[in-house]
Amino acid sequence: MKIGLLACDFVNPEFLEISGTIPKMFVDLICQTKIDSNWQVYQVWEGEIPSSTEECEAWFISGSRTSVYEEKRWIKHFEKFVADLHVDKRKTIGICFGHQMIAQALGGEVRHSDRGWGIGVKEIDIIREEPWMNPPLDKMRMLFTHQDQVEKLPPEARLLGSADHCPHAMFAMDNHMLALQSHPEYSRAYLRALIQSREAIIDQPTFQSGLESLEIEPHRIEPAAWLRNFLTS
Repeated sequence: MKIGLLACDFVNPEFLEISGTIPKMFVDLICQTKIDSNWQVYQVWEGEIPSSTEECEAWFISGSRTSVYEEKRWIKHFEKFVADLHVDKRKTIGICFGHQMIAQALGGEVRHSDRGWGIGVKEIDIIREEPWMNPPLDKMRMLFTHQDQVEKLPPEARLLGSADHCPHAMFAMDNHMLALQSHPEYSRAYLRALIQSREAIIDQPTFQSGLESLEIEPHRIEPAAWLRNFLTS
């Protein structure tokens, strides 16, 4: 399977030794599921948008330090491409910023959350089961770091998972688009470094509780299996 990674951000140089680049994180996540895949990386945040949705069989959209509602040229062009992925029914998985971009491009609403930062290990309640959710779980512990949230789902979206701080934590569109606010590709060590680097802009109670939550083991094998099953279903 040829997978296109629509990279919307980069890893700061001082963190590269932890988990590597964003492409490496995604490749490591999916390769553990034994999918026979080759990857094409597009640096979307630098304006590199694929010329066609057919260039790859499936697509991942990464997270970003940028908000989907910012008035930047690459974001506007990218939003059109994501809408085309939906029209062409291409298998697409959006992570964090990617989750929000799918929502915005298809008629939902994304805003800076009045709930504040969502950081650390948090539990998602699975409220709707899909055939590709195997092994089945009622709850899934995942890594989060975000301020923006999907406040309104696109029309016809199916809400799959909800967290206390993030009601629209996971949703799907038809059988080809899956969106997750969490970061299945991150390691706890990498998220710890990110949180620590943002101490000055996170309120102390949230900062401390976020770091403490990283002592809890998140699910990793199970969400990777779900992503594999979704891509191959």
